[in-house]
Amino acid sequence: MKDKTFLLPPAVFMAGLAALVSIWLFSDSAAIIPVFDNHGRSPVELATLPLFALAVPLALFRTPFEGPSARRAILTAALVTVTAMAIVKELDLHNAALAWLYPDCVGADGSLVPGKFFKPNGSALTGTPFKMRVLTNGAVPFGMKAAICFYFAAFFGVFAAGFAYLFPTWLKGVFALDARAWCFGCFGACGLLVQIADRLPSWFSHQGALGNAADGSATPAQALCTVLEEGGEAMLAFFALWTIYLAGKQLKRK
Repeated sequence: MKDKTFLLPPAVFMAGLAALVSIWLFSDSAAIIPVFDNHGRSPVELATLPLFALAVPLALFRTPFEGPSARRAILTAALVTVTAMAIVKELDLHNAALAWLYPDCVGADGSLVPGKFFKPNGSALTGTPFKMRVLTNGAVPFGMKAAICFYFAAFFGVFAAGFAYLFPTWLKGVFALDARAWCFGCFGACGLLVQIADRLPSWFSHQGALGNAADGSATPAQALCTVLEEGGEAMLAFFALWTIYLAGKQLKRK
């Protein structure tokens, strides 16, 4: 009988996604957001942090990579870097660092100081400083732009480079119905889910696509984005641990 363990990761992914959507459907929008997002102090964020933290020792003591020692060391270092940056993002330390370094530009809540910077059309530049509009704004200090670029390079750059390097091996594993490859694919799907949910409010806020509550509270659409982003990060950490475990287990057999 053919091994069908490769079906388990996507089944878990779909179950997790269904659970997040169900939580959103049966919860009050204003009440559910603090449970998922509270600047690194919400129950979901606090539960996610240990999962990310476990990925570092697991990768060091049960390396998921094969080949020469130099190759394993480089890939493991990249994995540790991405994990460390994920912890930074989960705790909103990147926003806190900019608020400390540039208090006249970034407020204590991690958002741009209102009225400090402006778009080409004259409207105020608001929200997170980690976006392209900030990097292309001539009024933003060079040091602040450099810090933002370093964050993007350390997190997204290292992740993209590592994924591109491993892509041929991963694709081969997918067609071979290898559970490790399918688990890693679910890891990538979680990352994509997080990025989409993170950017949706910014992409559509100027069009009013997410809506605005009359009393200023969170709308159901905003709550859904928060649930998918923070819940997706928890799933991402889980699939990272699962992938490392499966890969290390396979190497041990060899």
